[in-house]
Amino acid sequence: MLGVNKGDVKLVTHSANWKNLFSEEKELLQSIIGEKIKDIQHIGSTAIEGIKAKPIIDILVGVDVLEDVRKFDKDRLKATGYYHLSKVRLDEKVVFAKFTDLESLTKTHIMHVVEYNGNWWKEHTYFRDYLHANPEKAKEYDTLKQSLVLKYPKDEQSYTAEKKRFIDEISKLSGIENILREDQ
Repeated sequence: MLGVNKGDVKLVTHSANWKNLFSEEKELLQSIIGEKIKDIQHIGSTAIEGIKAKPIIDILVGVDVLEDVRKFDKDRLKATGYYHLSKVRLDEKVVFAKFTDLESLTKTHIMHVVEYNGNWWKEHTYFRDYLHANPEKAKEYDTLKQSLVLKYPKDEQSYTAEKKRFIDEISKLSGIENILREDQ
């Protein structure tokens, strides 16, 4: 079952069905905003077999330029449950979330719209690919997340901030920082 209420942090055992749920969502998004999309990738812990994850499908949508988001059919997105999270302000990234319950703000999907092959794109895909190729690091990440969910069951921001340290460490190990510097 997908979904986490706003602010809550919970982890569940990996589900083989998450790959299928991503594929279904990818198809839906392509039907709504496909002409603006360069690529769509499954990211986040639900994309990494064998580790626990918040039951939310993270979707990375690559566009030519971020301004293309203005051309998205937001009415059609809203009709399928996707809302632009305008209060989430990140340089070079626009975030939408799909909700099944607007009262408790139960999120099932997060759509991260970024410039295709830009920094955000590379960071997210390299992290996922690094954990796929290094199961011992994936297990270490899993163990960290399980300790953080006990520490921050109702504090998503602190949970995410502490996870970021590990993600930054993996970025250094994978060499993504050097690649990003070379691209600039």
